Amino acid sequence: MKNLVFALGIAIALSGCARNDAYEIPTGSDVTLQKKDGVSVSGKLVEVKAEQVVLESRDGVKMEVPRSQIASLKVTPAPEAPPVKAAGTAGDAPSAPAPPEAPAAPRPDDKEAQRRKPLEFREVTVPAGTALALTLGTAIASDTSNVEDQVRATLRTPISVGGVEALPTGTAVLGHVTSANQSAKVKGRASIGVRFNTIDLPGDGGREAITTATVTRVAPTTKKKDATKIGIGAGAGAVIGGIIGGGSGAAKGAAIGGGAGTGAVLATRGDEVRLPAGTLLTVKLTAPLTVRVPVK
Repeated sequence: MKNLVFALGIAIALSGCARNDAYEIPTGSDVTLQKKDGVSVSGKLVEVKAEQVVLESRDGVKMEVPRSQIASLKVTPAPEAPPVKAAGTAGDAPSAPAPPEAPAAPRPDDKEAQRRKPLEFREVTVPAGTALALTLGTAIASDTSNVEDQVRATLRTPISVGGVEALPTGTAVLGHVTSANQSAKVKGRASIGVRFNTIDLPGDGGREAITTATVTRVAPTTKKKDATKIGIGAGAGAVIGGIIGGGSGAAKGAAIGGGAGTGAVLATRGDEVRLPAGTLLTVKLTAPLTVRVPVK
């Protein structure tokens, strides 16, 4: 009867909160909160704020639930005590004590029922600036990739917030090529850029949009190699010219050799940027990411 009166009081308080925008619910009560997205959360009512309700789960984790997401809030009824058997009247034969009950054998479908039990979730926010250590799963290159080509990578280390694992190892991270510049013959170093915009959580976690910085790789300069090519060409020309025409021939040969070395440089492209599958990358979130994780 007390539970019924208490539950009625909570229901009245909840109906009043829509009008007065304030919960008048005693803290310390065990409640079950039903969110508008269908997620059910159970715990102890810790605090009622103007914009949110604070619950504490059985494992001591506090959860803040915005009022705008709450569909209902009910008191979790306490287990009822077994009825007390009335004492026998005079003349009744004393009843024999009941034999102890044998423990019930587990039913084959208990595990299946447990598996089908709805999971409870909580929201965890990964802050902006968090570094994601990734392993590239798609090979990309400055001379073969195109802008908007899809890129896939996986998280190689988990991301935890406040002791709660928000993104487990192996989480798929999806993105695309933002730039691909092939090396030029005269000047212009090769480069490739990639940015990630989606995570695909393992299991039934679903997909969430993310925002990251662009990762860019630029080919090293070839100035030192170019100078070496030109120098070798000039020296070879001087030797040949000296054999043919003496001193003046050596000077002409040097000019010819230098021209040949320069021509080789002008006809050769620089190095390309190639990132094969398995390449390690690190990107940073540029905006917070909120994910739902199961309450254990």
